[in-house]
Amino acid sequence: MSYGPQPGYPQQPNYGPPPGYPGHGYGPPQRYGPPSTALAYVSALLFLICGILALVIAIVGWDGTTDNVDLLVALVGLAFSDDLTGNIDFAVAATMTVACSTLTFALALFARLDFLRWLLAFVGGVVTVYYVYAIIKTLADGGGEFIAMIIVSFLLWAAATVVVLLPATGRAMRGYQRKLGQYPPQQMGYPY
Repeated sequence: MSYGPQPGYPQQPNYGPPPGYPGHGYGPPQRYGPPSTALAYVSALLFLICGILALVIAIVGWDGTTDNVDLLVALVGLAFSDDLTGNIDFAVAATMTVACSTLTFALALFARLDFLRWLLAFVGGVVTVYYVYAIIKTLADGGGEFIAMIIVSFLLWAAATVVVLLPATGRAMRGYQRKLGQYPPQQMGYPY
């Protein structure tokens, strides 16, 4: 029920922007315009770094006779090699597979294909979980002085996996379709 203006005071005009413009109403501010594609490229770059690091680790530990034990223990699958084959050939093959697959998918991710995002998230998740196991096993076996490269690899793979799974990265992919009504219609000026 409206009582109208108070006696002696004229009717006040409506101040502020009209509905549909920023600053009107309640709730969080809305974002206007298309989403940024930066996170798609950042996630591709992070996975490129992970793939290159895995490739370097596999090449250095190729025959198992390297003097750099830090890189040798960072081979993907080395924690399981005693149980499976008894030598490091399994770990070298697993690391080369992870490295080459990651490099291929990461280079193709620069085209912002959404299904590659999920493939990289799967590979990154599996490798991240492996490195958690490798850190625990290495520390339990008393190899604390050789754990530095395992931790660096874990941090890189975990960061790349988290970035590729962010919702903003999903919006940055080419297949992202904006929801109807997400952006207000484009109008020029205020309709007064």
